Amino acid sequence: MVESLQMFLFLFKSKYRRKCSWFSPFLCSVLIVLLFCHGVLSKCSEHNCTNGECNNDTCVCFEGWQGPECQFCGGKVNLTTPTGIITDGLGNYSVSTQCTWLLSPPRVGPTPPPIRIRLESFATECGWDHLYVYDGDSVRAEKLLAVFSGVLEKQDSSWTRQVVARSGFALLHFFSDDAYVMEGFNVTYAAYSCPSNDHLTNCSNHGECDDGTCKCEPFWTGIACDQPLCPDECNSALGWGRCKATGCECAPTRAGEDCGRERASAGWRWAWRERGEDVNSVHAPPPASAGHVLLAYGEDLIRVGGETFSQVEFLYRYKVSTGVWQSVPTHGDAPAARSAHSAVLYGHELIVYGGAVASDDPERGGGLAGLEGRAGRLSNEVWRARLDTEPVRWHNATPAACSPHRHAPLAHCGGLHVSGHTAVLVYLGATKKPVMLVFFGHSDIYGYLHIVQEYYIEENVWSAAPTQGWPARAGFGHSAAWDALSRRVYIHGGLVSESEATQAPSAALFEYDVESRVFKPLPSAPTPRYLHSAVFVSPGVMLVFGGNAHNDSAAAAITNPTGARCYSAGALLYDVRCSRWWETRSPAGGARAAGAACALPQHSRPAALLHGGFNGRLRSDALVYEAGERCAAHAHEDACLNSTRRAAVACAWREDLQLCVQLEEIGWKESFDDAVRACAIEPTFDGALCGAAAACGACLAAGCQWCGACHAHRTSCKRYPHQLVQTLDQCTWSDEAAREQCGRHHSCAACHAHKHHKPRAAKTNGTTELPQRACYWDYDAIECKPANTSEDLRAISSAGGAACRAPCSTLQNCANCTAEECIWCASAARCVDKNAYGASFPLGGCRAWATSGGVCAGAGCAAHASCAACRGEPACGWCDDGRGGGRGACVPGGARGPHAPALCSHHRWHFTSCPACQCNGHAVCDARARCVQPCGGRAVGPHCDACAPGHWGNPLNGGLCQPCECNGQAAACAPDSGRCYCSTKGLAGDRCDKCDNTNHYHADLYNKGACYYDLTVDYQFTFNLSKKEDRHLSAINFRNAPVKPDVDADFSIACSAHARMNLTVRSRLDPAERTLFSDVNCTNFKYKFAKSEHSFGIEDNVTLTTFFVYVYDFRPPLWIQISFSQYPKLNLQQFFITFSSCFLLLLLVAAALWKIKQRYDMYRRRQRLFVEMEQMASRPFSQVCVELEKGGGGSGVPAPVALEPCAGGRAAVLSLLVRLPTGGTGRAPPLGGLAVASALVTLGHHPPAHAPHNNKRARPR
Repeated sequence: MVESLQMFLFLFKSKYRRKCSWFSPFLCSVLIVLLFCHGVLSKCSEHNCTNGECNNDTCVCFEGWQGPECQFCGGKVNLTTPTGIITDGLGNYSVSTQCTWLLSPPRVGPTPPPIRIRLESFATECGWDHLYVYDGDSVRAEKLLAVFSGVLEKQDSSWTRQVVARSGFALLHFFSDDAYVMEGFNVTYAAYSCPSNDHLTNCSNHGECDDGTCKCEPFWTGIACDQPLCPDECNSALGWGRCKATGCECAPTRAGEDCGRERASAGWRWAWRERGEDVNSVHAPPPASAGHVLLAYGEDLIRVGGETFSQVEFLYRYKVSTGVWQSVPTHGDAPAARSAHSAVLYGHELIVYGGAVASDDPERGGGLAGLEGRAGRLSNEVWRARLDTEPVRWHNATPAACSPHRHAPLAHCGGLHVSGHTAVLVYLGATKKPVMLVFFGHSDIYGYLHIVQEYYIEENVWSAAPTQGWPARAGFGHSAAWDALSRRVYIHGGLVSESEATQAPSAALFEYDVESRVFKPLPSAPTPRYLHSAVFVSPGVMLVFGGNAHNDSAAAAITNPTGARCYSAGALLYDVRCSRWWETRSPAGGARAAGAACALPQHSRPAALLHGGFNGRLRSDALVYEAGERCAAHAHEDACLNSTRRAAVACAWREDLQLCVQLEEIGWKESFDDAVRACAIEPTFDGALCGAAAACGACLAAGCQWCGACHAHRTSCKRYPHQLVQTLDQCTWSDEAAREQCGRHHSCAACHAHKHHKPRAAKTNGTTELPQRACYWDYDAIECKPANTSEDLRAISSAGGAACRAPCSTLQNCANCTAEECIWCASAARCVDKNAYGASFPLGGCRAWATSGGVCAGAGCAAHASCAACRGEPACGWCDDGRGGGRGACVPGGARGPHAPALCSHHRWHFTSCPACQCNGHAVCDARARCVQPCGGRAVGPHCDACAPGHWGNPLNGGLCQPCECNGQAAACAPDSGRCYCSTKGLAGDRCDKCDNTNHYHADLYNKGACYYDLTVDYQFTFNLSKKEDRHLSAINFRNAPVKPDVDADFSIACSAHARMNLTVRSRLDPAERTLFSDVNCTNFKYKFAKSEHSFGIEDNVTLTTFFVYVYDFRPPLWIQISFSQYPKLNLQQFFITFSSCFLLLLLVAAALWKIKQRYDMYRRRQRLFVEMEQMASRPFSQVCVELEKGGGGSGVPAPVALEPCAGGRAAVLSLLVRLPTGGTGRAPPLGGLAVASALVTLGHHPPAHAPHNNKRARPR
C-alpha cells in the first residue's frame, strides 16, 4: 500500500507541479492520513495476535498456528493435556491448509487411556475438505475412526458426533483445498472419558464410564446413554403401547420405536444398531462397510466386498431367521478387496464385476499412504463362485477374447475397467438367455460412461448394448433396480460429468426396456443425489434412500435439510405406474451414503433392508423399511389409490367390482384398461422434454412427434407429413443425433472410442461412404464433436491413439500429472481427472491433493529436506543423524517411531518437534542452541538454511552452495536454479549476457555489455520499477539521437526516490563517449542542448549525435519520467499574421452564410404565397342568398355563410357575414355596415359539441 501511494504522489506532483489549487493540499492530507492509518493497523498487538505474541510489530505464532494474526491452524502439534479443545481458528478456515494434532494424554494406569473425541460444531466443504481421525499415532494407525466432511447438524446422533480412540493416542489431520472455505470446526477431547451428549459429562449422566464404554442405567441406551429405551413412554397415555425392559411393546395396530406409527402405514425400524447402541443386541453386527453389494440368496442375505479401511472377509452371510452374521470361508484364489463394484446371483452362482481394488502397499506415495487411501486401480475382472459348495471356490472368469458375433464395449474384450456402476440380472429373448446388464459407471480411461454393457453368462463374453431412445446419463454412484411388475430397469441419480473439469449429482430417472434396449425419461426426483440406495419394496413401488447430495454450504443444509445434506437420510418413494415421486418419513440418525439395499426375504410384509454405508464413519447397522397393509384392506377408492404414498403398496381400483386389488394381480398392461383405476391422477405428458430432444430416437422415447424436428403435438407435423416418424426403427441418422451422442463424452479417449453404426451406403461418384461415423475431440473448444465427413474419419484413423493425450490415470508422478491439468493425490499416489475427484475418492480417500506442480509433494517423505518441512506432513517424522548439526532424514512414521523397514533410535526420532540444534550440518550449536557463525558450505542465516549472497543451491540438510555466474552484471541469482538476477534493467538471459529486445532494449556497437532503451524524441516516458521482478535492479540505461538539425534539444528527468545519473554524448566524428554530467541527483533535472554546440540530425543514415543517460545507485520501488524534446521557438510576427488571417476568413465565411440564409428564407415565403394563391384559385364559385332577420341579436358561435372546399379536399375557404363597427353613427358605411369575411381553413374532424373552440386553423385573408 505504501509503495502504491508513493507512486501516486510522484505522478501527481510531476503532472501538476505548475498548478496551484485548493485540491492539491487536500489530496496530500488525505494520503498522509491513509499512510498513518496503514502504519497503525499494520502493527500487531496483544489483541490481534490471536494465537501468538507480538514481537517487533510482527505476530510470532504459537506452536500449531499460522497466518498474519496467527488466526489459522497449521503444522503438527502434540497435545499432552488430559482434556482440551481443537479448532481450526477464528472465523472461516483458510484455503490450502494442513493441520495435524497428536493427542497423547498421560497414562494413569497400566492400560492406555481411552480418548473421547467429540465434534461440538462442524462445517466444511462436502467431499473436499476433511478431518481425519486415527486411533493411533500415525496415518497407519490401528484404525481409522472417521473422515468427517460436510455440515454436522444438531440432530445428528451421538454415534456420528463422537469417537473413542483406545490405543492411548489419537491423530487428527485437517486438509482444505484451495477453492472454498466454511466455518470450520470445534472439537473437544478428554482422556479416560466415555461418549456423552455434552463434553462436560460422561454417559450423559445416565450411566457409568468403564474404560471408554458406557454402562447405561435402566431404561437408557445408546453409546452415550442419551436415548430413552421407551421414547415418549411408548405413547402409553394414548393406549398405543407400554414400556418393557426390552423397549416398547406396541398395541396390535401400532408400530415403531415409540408406537407412534400405525401398523397399516409403511415405516422404518432398526434391524440392528451399531455396537453399544442397542441394548437388545445379542449378535454382533458385521464389520462396518461402505460401497458393498447386498443380495438375497434364498432365505439369507449375502454381503459382497466393500470398503472397510481394514482387512476383513470378502463375503458375509446373514441368516434372516436367526439374525446371525457369518463370514463365508473361501478356498484358493479370491478377488482382492474392493468397493464400488457390482454383483448378481445367477442361481447359486455369485458373479462379481469391476470396482476399485483396495491396495495395502504402505509405500504408496513415498510412504504418505494411510488407511484412508486404500482404493486404488479400477478393475475389469469378472469373478464367479458357487455358494452351494463348501468351502466356496472362486475363479477368475474375465473374458480374454472377443465374440465374433457381438461388439465388445469400446473394443475391450474383457469389459471396461469401471467403478460406481450397477448390475442387474435379466433373461433376454425367447430362449431366456441369462445376461448381466451393467449400467454406466466411471472409467479412469474414458471418464463417466454412458453405455450399457451386457455380460452373457453362459457364453462368458461381453457385448455393448445397442441402446436407443433417450440419451440417458447416470455416471458414478447411481442406482438401478429391476421391477418385476413392469419388467423394466429404473436408473436414478448418479454423479455425472458436466464438462471436462466439473461434476455434479443428478436427479434424473430413466426407464430401460431390456428387450428393446430403449431408454425413456421419467420425472426427475425432488433432489439430486449419488451413492444412494434403491430397491423395489413391493412391485411397482421403488424406495430411494440416503446418498450424497453434495451441499457446499451451511445455508444449503438450512434451506433443504433432508435433500441437500452431504450424507442424507432423505427417503423417497416412486410410483412406477403413476410416474410420481412421494416423500416419506426419514429415520432419525440414519443418514448415510454408499450403503446397500435389498428386498428382505421371509418377511410377513414386503420389506427392504438397508445395511452399512458412510456418514463420516463407516456404518455396520441396518434399517428395515416395512410396507403397510395390503390392498384388500381398503374399502374406498381414495384410500386404494393413495396406498402407494401411505403403505408403499401399489393398488388398483376395479370399477366393475368396486374392489381394491394388488396391481401385480391385475398385470402391467391390464392396469391401463378403462375398467381399472390405478392412479388418483394419471401421468401427464411433459411437453418440455420435446424441446430438449435433439434426435429422432430421444424425441419418440419422450412421447413426442418427430418430423425433422421434435414437437409436442402431432398437429405441428401436418406441414411435413413425409418426414413424420412413427417408430424408433424408422429413425435415420441425422446430424442432430451425432452432435447429441458425441456431446455426452467429456474426455478425449471416450470421444474417439465412440462410434455410431449405420448401414453401408452405396457407391457415389466412385467412392464408398464409410460404414460408421465417429466423434473427434476438439482441443480448442474442449468438447467432443461428430466427424461429419469421410475425411474427418480418415484423419482420426491415421492419428490413432496419438490424437489424445495420455489419460490422467496413466501418469505416475506429480509433475507429469499437474502438467496435464489433472489432480495429483500425493497420499494415494494417484492422478485423476479434474471432473473425477468425487468418483475417485468418494469416502475422502485423498488426504492431500494438488493441481499445480509448484505445491506438489509427490516424492513422499524423502522430498522434505528439512525437519520443519517434514514436520508439516502427518505421515512423516524426522530422524536426526545424532551429530548435533541438524542433519537427518524424513521417513514415514508416527509418534512412537518410524515405520518398517526404516530404523531410528528413540532419542533421535522427532515427530511433532525438531532437534534444538538446526544448522543443516553447516555449523554446531552453542549452549543456547544457536548456530555458531559463520556457517560453512557458503551458507548463511540463523539456521544456515540459505545460500550466501552471490551463491545458489540448497544448503538444507548438508546441501552445498555454489557461486553465481553472471558476467559481473548481477549481485545475486535464483537460489534454486542459479538464474541471475540482473542488476541493470534490459539485460536478459540466465547469465545476463543478452539484451531484452522484446521490450526495446538494444545493445550498443561501441559499448559492449550494455543495453539501452531507445527514447523517441518529443515523447515522455514513465518507467515503473516497482514490480516483484524489479527488486534486484540498481541501474537502467537510456539513449536518444535528436533528429531535427535546426532545433535545440530539451532534456528532462524526474526520479521518485534517490538515484544518481551520468549523462554522456557521442558524435559521429568521435565514437568515444564524452561525459557532460556526472553523479547528478536525478530527482528533478533539466537541461537544454543548443544546436550551435551539437550537430543534430541524420546523414547517410547515421545519427550525428547520441546522448546516453545512465541512472544508477537506486533501490526499487522507483518511478522515472524522462524525455528528449525538440520543439521549435514560437515566431510572434508569424503567429499574429496567421491569427488575423484566419479571423478575417472566418468573418467572411459567416457573412456569406448569413446572406445565403436570407435568400433561402425569402424563397420559402414566396413559395408559401404561391401555394395559398393556388388553393384560393382552386375553390368552386357559387351564389349564396342570405336572409337577415330584423332586430336579430343572437349570441353564440356564428354560422358560416359558405364553406368552399379546395381541390384535394384538405382545405376550404370559410366565409362569414360580419358587422362593421359604426363609430358612433347610425350605421357603418357604405352598405348597411355588413361585410363578407373569408379565411383559408383546413378540413378535419369536428370537435365535440361542448368544446369551447373549434378545431379549425384559419389564416385571415
